[in-house]
Amino acid sequence: MRLRPTLWVAALLGTALLTAFCGGGGDDDSSGDGGRASGVAGVPDGAPFINQDNLKFSPSKLTVSKNEKVYFKNSETAVHTVTIEGKNESGTMKKDDIFIWTPPGTGEFKVTCDFHPQMRATINVEDSVPAN
Repeated sequence: MRLRPTLWVAALLGTALLTAFCGGGGDDDSSGDGGRASGVAGVPDGAPFINQDNLKFSPSKLTVSKNEKVYFKNSETAVHTVTIEGKNESGTMKKDDIFIWTPPGTGEFKVTCDFHPQMRATINVEDSVPAN
């Protein structure tokens, strides 16, 4: 069976649009900031920080010390949640909202967004994390 070139173009365009509008799987580990805030309004410099932008958590993996507060900021117009281990901790976050979470103990915590299930992150909480 042979497809016409216009069908191939339509299929490729459709795939590109879905990728652009639905975002990636949240598996991009590179945030350029090492998961620490720098110059983010409302967040102390050096604090553990996860940004919600382009329908992703960035970074998607973060390691913090126990009792260290983790800051989440919604940097886009889409609403988000910070849902940790299946519990919506933040409520609905609008653009520029900041949510602060203190881990209840050590371990691995899975983070998702109720509105965008492709958004995923993992926070590893250890007794102590060496300074960068």
